[in-house]
Amino acid sequence: MSGPSAPSSKSAHAPSVWDRLSPFSSSRSRSKSSRALDEEEPLLSGPNDIEVLEVEGRQSRFTRTQLLLFLLFQVACFALGASLGKLLSSKDGNGKAKGPLVPPVWTLPPPTGDRRNPAYLIKAHSGAVASEDKTCSEMGVAIMRDHDGTAVDAAVTTTLCIGLLNGFASGIGGGGFMMVRVPTDDSGLGTKGGNMTAIDFRETSPKESSKEMYGIKGAGRNAAQVGGLAIGVPGELRGLEAAHKLYGKLPWKALVMPVADLAKGYQVSRELARRIRIFGYFMPEDQTWMDIYAPRGYLAVEGDYIKRINYGKTLERIADGGADAFYNGEIAEKMVKSIKKAGGVMTVKDLKHFEANVYPAIHHTYNGREIYTTAAPSSGGILLALLRLIEPFRISQTGGLDNPLNVHRFIESLKFAFAARSEVTDPAFVKDPERLDRFYQSGWADDVRAKITDNSTHKVDYYGMEFDHIEDHGTTHLSVVDQWGGVAAVTSTVNLIWGSHVMCPETGVIFNDEQDDFAVPGAPDAFGLPPSPWNYPAPGKKPMSSTSPTIILSPSGSLYATLGGSGGSRIFGSLAQVLLHLDAGLDISQAIEKPRYHSQVVPNVTTIEVGPEGAPERVLKGLRERGHVVGEFDINLGVSEIQGIVVQNGTIWASSDSRKNGISAGY
Repeated sequence: MSGPSAPSSKSAHAPSVWDRLSPFSSSRSRSKSSRALDEEEPLLSGPNDIEVLEVEGRQSRFTRTQLLLFLLFQVACFALGASLGKLLSSKDGNGKAKGPLVPPVWTLPPPTGDRRNPAYLIKAHSGAVASEDKTCSEMGVAIMRDHDGTAVDAAVTTTLCIGLLNGFASGIGGGGFMMVRVPTDDSGLGTKGGNMTAIDFRETSPKESSKEMYGIKGAGRNAAQVGGLAIGVPGELRGLEAAHKLYGKLPWKALVMPVADLAKGYQVSRELARRIRIFGYFMPEDQTWMDIYAPRGYLAVEGDYIKRINYGKTLERIADGGADAFYNGEIAEKMVKSIKKAGGVMTVKDLKHFEANVYPAIHHTYNGREIYTTAAPSSGGILLALLRLIEPFRISQTGGLDNPLNVHRFIESLKFAFAARSEVTDPAFVKDPERLDRFYQSGWADDVRAKITDNSTHKVDYYGMEFDHIEDHGTTHLSVVDQWGGVAAVTSTVNLIWGSHVMCPETGVIFNDEQDDFAVPGAPDAFGLPPSPWNYPAPGKKPMSSTSPTIILSPSGSLYATLGGSGGSRIFGSLAQVLLHLDAGLDISQAIEKPRYHSQVVPNVTTIEVGPEGAPERVLKGLRERGHVVGEFDINLGVSEIQGIVVQNGTIWASSDSRKNGISAGY
C-alpha cells in the first residue's frame, strides 16, 4: 500500500513504572544521559510527563538480607518444581496420560513482598509493537521501520517469533483471534474510521470427535489436557495468512524467514526459564523435549542457548509455500503421525479443510469511544457487555478502583458477566447465533445493574449462573500500530502452558490442548453447577474462548488504543480494569501495572494481586464488610498479562506487562 515515509526516530524506554505507582518507593537521582536511546534503559516520559530522561546506569537495590531471601525463594521454587514434577506427572503409575492438575489461582502462594519485574513505557512516533518478548517486539518494529511494512506484516513476524521463543504460550500448533484496522486513506496516525475486521482462527475439534469423548464413557477429562486426544486442529497460520491477504504489503517469505533463522539458536529468557522450571516437569520423560530444552542434559536456565532446528526447517517450508505447506503434504502427514502416536484422532483431512473466518468486528460505544472486538466463540461480546454494565457507575470519575464501593460494584458486575459467559458457544452450532448479542446490545446490562446492591454481595445462584465455566489458561497477545494508523491485535494460544505436551519430533511443532476448553457431559462440578451444553465437543466445532483482542477509536474516529491479553478467564476483566485506569488519567504502562481484582462466581471468592507495597487495606476492609471472601496472591506470578498501545496527539505510547517480563518496541 502507499503511504508517507516514516520519520526517523529512535525507540525509547521508560523507567520502572513501579516507582511511579508505589507510594513506598524511594526517589532516585535522575539525570539526562548521553547513552543511545535504543539501549534498554528506563525512560521517564509519559503522556503526563513529556520530557525524555534516562537513568545513569543500573544499581543493585538489594540489601544482603534481601539477597538471602531471594536465594531462599529460588531454592523454594526449585523444590516446588520438583514436587510438581511428581504430583503433576503427565503419566500415572501405569504409564497412561494423567494430565496436569492446574491449581486455581486462589490456592496459589500468597504475596512474597519481592520487588516487581521492571516495567517500561515506550514513546514512538511512527509505529510500535507491544508483545511479551523484547526480541519479538523489536523484530516486528524492524519489519515496519526498515522495510516499510504494515501493522499486519509486523504482526505476522512477531506472532511467529513468540511461538518460537515462548512455545509454552503459542505457536503454529495453536490458534486464536485477531483484530485488524485497515486505514481508508493515507493521512497517517490521525486517519479517521477505517475498516474494522475480525479474524477467527480458533482451533476446531477433529471430525472424529464426539460429545462423550472426554466423559465417563470416554477417555476421561485428563485426556483433554495431555496427549493426542487433547489436540484441536491448529489455526494460527490460516489466521495470519488471512490477515496478510487483507492488509499485508511485504512478501510472505520476508515475514517468516527472520523467525526461521532465529530458530537456529537463541538465548533462554527469564520468562522461558521460569516456565521450564515450574511447568517443564514432563520434559525428562520425552527425549524430543529434552533435545531442545535440555541441551546440556538438564533443563535449560536463563542465559542458556537452545535451538529448534526442525521447527526452523518447518518455518522455511512455510516461508516458501505459505500456509498450504503446513496444512497439506509432508508436514501435515508428519504431524498427524505424531498426533495419532500420542493417541489422537486428527486426520490429514482435518488439517486440509481448516479455514479462518473473516467478518466485520462487533462493537459498542463506551464513554464516547467505539470499542471493536471479536465475536463468539471469543469473549469479546462479554467484554462489551461488562463495559456497558459498569459505564453508569462512573468508576473512573469517583476515585477509580481505589474506592471500595467502586471495586465492589466492579466485582459484582464481573460476576454477572461470567454468568453470561457460560452461554458462549460456537455460533455455527446454534440455530440463533444472534442470541449472544443480547448481552451487549439489548437491555441485559440495565436489568443486571438493578440487581447490584451496594452494601452486600450474594450467593452463587443470585447471579444467574446456570452452568459451570471452563477455567482456561496460557495464551499470548500482541498489539501493533503502524505509521498509517493501521492496527493488528493478535491473541494466540496453545491453551494450557506447553499445550498438550506433545511435540512432533520431525517438524518441531508443539501442539495445543484446546479440546480442554470444551465442557464435558457428566456430573455437576464441586459447586453443584452442571457443564454447559452450549460448549460440548462436536466434529468441526470451536470451543469457547476468553480472548478479546480490542481496537478503540476516539470520539472523532481516530485511533485511541489497541489492547489484548493472556491469562484465560481473567482476560476480559483485566482489559476492563486497564480501560478504567486509562479513563482515570494513568498512562498505558501505569494502567497495565496496577494490581487487578478478579471474581468469577464459582468459587465465590474475590482475588487481588499484591506487590511489595502491600495490599490496599482500605479496599479489602470495604469488600469484607460487604461479605466478600478475599484471597491475595503475588503479582509476579503472572496470572494475566495485558499488552497495549495508546495514541495521543500523534504520539504512540506502548507498554508490555511486566508480569510476563514483556518489553515493547517502537520507532
